[in-house]
Amino acid sequence: MVFESLVSDLLNRYIGDYVENLDKSQLKIGIWGGDEFDVPFKVKAGQIGKLTLKIPWKNLYGDAVVATLDGLYLLVVPGATIKYDAAKEERYQQEAKQRELQRIEEALQSATRRASQTGDLLFGLESVVYKEQLNDKPQEDKKDTFMEKLATQVIKNLQVKISSIHLRYEDDLSDPQRPLSMGVTLSELSLQTTDENWKLCILNEAAKIIYKLGRLDSLCAYWNVNSPMYYRSSWQDISELLVTLLLCLVFKPIFASAKMCINPNAEAELKSPKMKLQLEVQNIGIEMTKPQYLSMVELLESIDLMAKSAPYRKFRPDVPVSKNAKVWWRYTFNSIMEVHIRRLSHMWSWSKIQQHRESLKVYKAAYKSKLLSQNKPGPDTEKQIQDLEKTLDVFNITLARQQAQMEVIRSGQKLAGKKAGGQKQGGGFFSGWFGRKAKKEEQEEGKEPETSGLDQLMTAEEKEKLYTAIGYSGSSHNLALPKQYVGAIITFQLLRTSVTIREQCDVPEILNIQMVNLSTRISQRPGAQAFRVEAALEHWYVTGLKQRGAVPSLIASVGDSSSSLLTVVFELNPEESSGDQLLKIHSQPVEIIYDAVTVNSMVDFFKTGKGVDLEVLTSATLSKLEEIKEKTAAGLSHIIETRKVLDLKIDLKPSYLIVPKSGFYSSESDLLIVDFGSFQVSLVCL
Repeated sequence: MVFESLVSDLLNRYIGDYVENLDKSQLKIGIWGGDEFDVPFKVKAGQIGKLTLKIPWKNLYGDAVVATLDGLYLLVVPGATIKYDAAKEERYQQEAKQRELQRIEEALQSATRRASQTGDLLFGLESVVYKEQLNDKPQEDKKDTFMEKLATQVIKNLQVKISSIHLRYEDDLSDPQRPLSMGVTLSELSLQTTDENWKLCILNEAAKIIYKLGRLDSLCAYWNVNSPMYYRSSWQDISELLVTLLLCLVFKPIFASAKMCINPNAEAELKSPKMKLQLEVQNIGIEMTKPQYLSMVELLESIDLMAKSAPYRKFRPDVPVSKNAKVWWRYTFNSIMEVHIRRLSHMWSWSKIQQHRESLKVYKAAYKSKLLSQNKPGPDTEKQIQDLEKTLDVFNITLARQQAQMEVIRSGQKLAGKKAGGQKQGGGFFSGWFGRKAKKEEQEEGKEPETSGLDQLMTAEEKEKLYTAIGYSGSSHNLALPKQYVGAIITFQLLRTSVTIREQCDVPEILNIQMVNLSTRISQRPGAQAFRVEAALEHWYVTGLKQRGAVPSLIASVGDSSSSLLTVVFELNPEESSGDQLLKIHSQPVEIIYDAVTVNSMVDFFKTGKGVDLEVLTSATLSKLEEIKEKTAAGLSHIIETRKVLDLKIDLKPSYLIVPKSGFYSSESDLLIVDFGSFQVSLVCL
């Protein structure tokens, strides 16, 4: 059957690079080995205990598809401990380059699409190129698509259970005197089908509403200082240790539940949301000691050093420094010469410039040929493009692509299809199954783009059975939803959160922060392109270091107990206001008491005893902050230019600060009281 081959192909496509001994016929998983992460870490060893995929081939559209993963253990170490592999590094760099090119293409198309919808103008090469393509793709009213129906059926039939997960990182490079280990463990994560009373049940084909129950049991995080290292042991010993290790927890066990209700016909009935999701987390407890904090700082410094030394990894000798000084001096010399001197001198040589210009011309011509090709480009063209993309950087590839697209448009010819990284743009996860023709061409043939590819994969009988099972009809009518209709509701509730800081595990806490009943509600009205976010925090308490037989209160809610401490509401295209955006902030009074011993202890806690130099991480953080700043400024400018109306309402009740003369608050203390006063704003910003 067609779906059996699809499942096998998907497993091999997405986990084949990571898994050894993958039997396509039995779909059994053996040993995990390798990594594809954009971080200076490597997977030393790993194991999947048991992966079971139960697919009812005889009744695929009625019975449940059950996926079970029991036991996943990974041991990660710093990348410097793994021997350099030139072929793997080259492959990783090329894949990262293709992902960046794909991201740029999608960002340009998305920006142009938004500008065309709002009536704004985009100036530049990319606007001409992508607006030309968008002109052939008019916006359609929302309708029940084949992919939506198929996704709903998959969710209806899917049951997942994941248990016994342990991901561990070991590092004895940051500080050989104090090796550290950290990791995450998970007891169980499940997604099951239920009835309307949230009781587990067998799948009911006649049910119109889908109920799914998710559970998260005992999710923990740990951080051990002066920890034994196991990555040099045999895998058999490692796997046994990962099951039985004693851990010093940073995140205490987290238990959560999720209730999801899906009504596939809600948009036709308009009586209930199409999707309702309720998330509830019982308690999140975070605890940190001074050794753990110092170890975290050292790890950040180590990551910073690994990022700095990454360009020189290929030259790094695999021998100890002791008794090998000559080898390490040669490593230093080669690193400086190859990375900083010879590379730059070669880059700016006339022969290199000439070669670069010729490569750009050839790439632009090949890409132009690819754009004009009505069928799939020939293998020679594809190979030429791939070879040139290995040597050209992202900037020059993007520039050459846009120049090629511009030349095609100026010549009056039509683009055969938007390509990015050798793949069709916008195909998504199922593009390899169902997307084999251009959308416009398929529409001219009277076939829906999402289903035309099925003709090559399934017989007419199988396709009709699939349509009937998922409730899809090729003549599904367009839906014009009322503006007041709420299509999706997501609620989140965190009952209690605590953050504890102490010097050692067995000594009194320096600081304890508790937040009670944090809730969030997100609702969407698709007919008005509107959404609403409501967040509330009921109570907030902070206590300090125990002294004189009492634990001092530093921050406490002192307002009306019937009202939340803090409430924030934001809505886009609000119903209750004539503005385009609504923002409401309301807070109750807070009592703040200064305690000298607690403040001094916190200052000592965060002292590292040495200077911390995080040049690379700091530079990356500042760069990201600058990017956020530019986007925020651009967003504000856009709001001003398009005359968006913001309805702003702020009501902050008067909080106050108490400073005892002795540094410790008691009923007999002399006090300095600072009243911050109330703050109220109610205005409409144009």
